[in-house]
Amino acid sequence: MVIVIIGILAAVVGPRFFDRQVFDERLFFEESLAAVRYAQKLAVASGCPIRAQVNGAGFALSYAAACGAQAAGAAVASPSGGAFAAAKPEAVSLSSALDITFNSLGAATGAANNLNVGGGAFVLSVNLSTGFIESTP
Repeated sequence: MVIVIIGILAAVVGPRFFDRQVFDERLFFEESLAAVRYAQKLAVASGCPIRAQVNGAGFALSYAAACGAQAAGAAVASPSGGAFAAAKPEAVSLSSALDITFNSLGAATGAANNLNVGGGAFVLSVNLSTGFIESTP
């Protein structure tokens, strides 16, 4: 009887433990959240407007206007080298996108200021007037 119960549990519950989609969604959400926070901090520290985009292709940071030696639209360099960008995993679903620009005070402008990952399981919101970044959960 114990073997039958273990067999039923293995057939029903087992696949849920090996589904990577939830892990991929959480990872992409955390990476996107870190990128948006980095964009805000870089804008305050450098005085340059920084644009953060998260959409179906992934996330990317760029300079919103020409600033010093950086041209408008130039990619922000990652601290580890290369562009501060990453592709979205195929299994991750987005129900909204994020496209905002942070100014030198950390405030944000843009039309799309909410990001929903995984059908709304993970939500990132940016208050446009204050630049406050909120995440749920």
